[in-house]
Amino acid sequence: MLNPRESWSRAHDLALVYVALAYGTDAKLTDKELSTVADALAAWRPDISADDVRDVIMEALAVLLDDDASDEVIAAIDRLHTALSLDERKQAMMDVMRIARADGVLLGRERTFIAHLANAWALKSEAAQMLAQASPVAAQDNDWSLLHDLGLLYIVLAHSTDNKLSDSEIAAMLERMGQWQPEFDEQEIRAVLREALRIYSQSPGRDELVRSVSALKEALPFLQRVAVLDDLTYIAESDGSVNDYEREIISSMSQAFDVQVRLNGQLF
Repeated sequence: MLNPRESWSRAHDLALVYVALAYGTDAKLTDKELSTVADALAAWRPDISADDVRDVIMEALAVLLDDDASDEVIAAIDRLHTALSLDERKQAMMDVMRIARADGVLLGRERTFIAHLANAWALKSEAAQMLAQASPVAAQDNDWSLLHDLGLLYIVLAHSTDNKLSDSEIAAMLERMGQWQPEFDEQEIRAVLREALRIYSQSPGRDELVRSVSALKEALPFLQRVAVLDDLTYIAESDGSVNDYEREIISSMSQAFDVQVRLNGQLF
């Protein structure tokens, strides 16, 4: 097998995105998922053997398991946006949908990955249509979901820094929460945010906040944890400036999630 850092090709970028979805969302790569990834890549590279396709997948998986995997996946997504035509990006998105559904259920975390990929590839309407036609999202065990945990975290950042929630901050929270659950309409997102705000208004102690952070860290793979930090930065900047307390919260979350984030040119 080649060193995964050598002879990197467009097929490797596609494999990295496909495997990030299949493995990165639940830390499992089933035989069905692996077979679907291989079939998708073989259609892109009919000139190479099945063994070579499998090597490309293994090389991509090796990169995915590295410490800097999040940067590699994001870079691959950006390179593919440039390298692929619109029709090719649509085809790759169809591949992603097939891989996500290979194990018979479309997880919420997979929907989130697809929504972020669609945004990066300028395919939001196409992805929304595909998701609408897909199987239902796996149900939550109770009324409080990971989206509530996200809402609570966003509120802590936006409100506790200056004891107020501006219209721009609320709009930013609704926008980013909607990207995590694209099948929800605005009223459903607002209902989740209101419930998170109700809990926040009861002055949750450190234990409650730690539970939300721990739940997010445990449930979200690295790419989605990066997305949470990006959301926090976006919300902090929504009112025109990022204050020291917001930087402190984002830095603390970066450490809790074991993910580095760059804010105003500074690496946390």
